[in-house]
Amino acid sequence: MMSRILGFLRDRRGSAAEEMALIAPIVVLILLLTIELGYMLFSQAVLDGAARTAARMVRTGQVQANADPLGTFQAALCSNLAGVIPCGSVATDVESFGTFSTMTPAAVTKDNNGNVTNNAWVPGGPGVAVDVRVFYTYHFFIPFVANVLNPGGGGVVLQSTVIFKNEPYPVAGG
Repeated sequence: MMSRILGFLRDRRGSAAEEMALIAPIVVLILLLTIELGYMLFSQAVLDGAARTAARMVRTGQVQANADPLGTFQAALCSNLAGVIPCGSVATDVESFGTFSTMTPAAVTKDNNGNVTNNAWVPGGPGVAVDVRVFYTYHFFIPFVANVLNPGGGGVVLQSTVIFKNEPYPVAGG
């Protein structure tokens, strides 16, 4: 009987499967975290590019010269979100100031669902300092990862900010 017990303790068959069973959940978790964070960073990069492109239209006066300035700005923004971010999920906040030193952007406000509610639209005229902020609430795809990275629930607000001085473009009728 004793030799059977000692034989069982010395037997190493199946140890690789046991080790894999212990390590596999950790490897899968790391893989899922990598995928989730990679996609979140990709979404941030898309948001940054779209914000820069739309802000450029404000800077050059193309938006202000249009009959529907806000609609033109939002169309430029949405066309550059590349289908990665739903256009209806993006909040914008455009404020103008006399100079950079007088810039005091409004605090970011959220509703009960964690979505940003800032929506000022003051693109300003030639030569003024402008702050363009674009917000997107990123919701995690994998519930477990969401609980690990954002225990409070809801999503993570991604923000892209572009600060510039409007070019001295000609004003219509002036």
